[in-house]
Amino acid sequence: MIKMHTCYVKDFHGKWEMGREPTQYNILLVVTRGKIMYYVNDETVFLQKGDVLFMPAGTVRGGVSMEEHQRYATHFTLEAHDRALLPVLREERFCKTSIPGFEYFKQRFLLLKHHWLMRGPYSETACYAVLLELLGILNYERDKRKLPAKKIDMAEDIKRYMLDHFKEPVTLSDLAAYTGRTPNHVSHVFKSVTGQSPIEYLHHVRISKAKELMFDKMTPISVVAEETGFCDQAYFNRVFKKLTGCSPTAFLKGRTD
Repeated sequence: MIKMHTCYVKDFHGKWEMGREPTQYNILLVVTRGKIMYYVNDETVFLQKGDVLFMPAGTVRGGVSMEEHQRYATHFTLEAHDRALLPVLREERFCKTSIPGFEYFKQRFLLLKHHWLMRGPYSETACYAVLLELLGILNYERDKRKLPAKKIDMAEDIKRYMLDHFKEPVTLSDLAAYTGRTPNHVSHVFKSVTGQSPIEYLHHVRISKAKELMFDKMTPISVVAEETGFCDQAYFNRVFKKLTGCSPTAFLKGRTD
């Protein structure tokens, strides 16, 4: 199983510089504000908001930034069988890509940090699941460059539609009518680009919006369920727990303690 050694969010003010040295662990890093110039082995890698960088253990890295920036990062080790799960882990070389669904990726990274800090009886399993998801997203975004532009454009159109209509009862038939394609074609194209079915993606959008409501406005759970397009609170509770690892009540309590 993947073992995490640290997970953090750091704000840097003014000039930041790090000398080149080999990494002890695998590192997954995302820039959430500002710009950084990284030195990875013999290459110079420029990072800005929405960019994600994976560096396997042993990578020689350094970096510099002349401006304020923020980044999320986790350091972790892998067992041999873990590398078989994703090409980016098997290849054992650094990978940089941009994440179109940046806010979702950022929220999942924050959830990873939450589970790592909790250190509860199931935290290790929860961290393993979320970290694999983040690495999977990285892998999909990298591989997506090989897909035809038409497929990518269709998937992005569908994403925008769901972001605009998540409060409504969106169905696969609705997406098919919107794109002028069959439901099967829509489902196949979307999953080939994103790695998720349209409904899975819609659930993630709704739960992300639900957490915003619960965190920012302390909205009652029954109202949150209605505001995010769920047919009833019980269904909302099931989806919320499946995607976050805790019930809405536990999530809300954790924000008010």
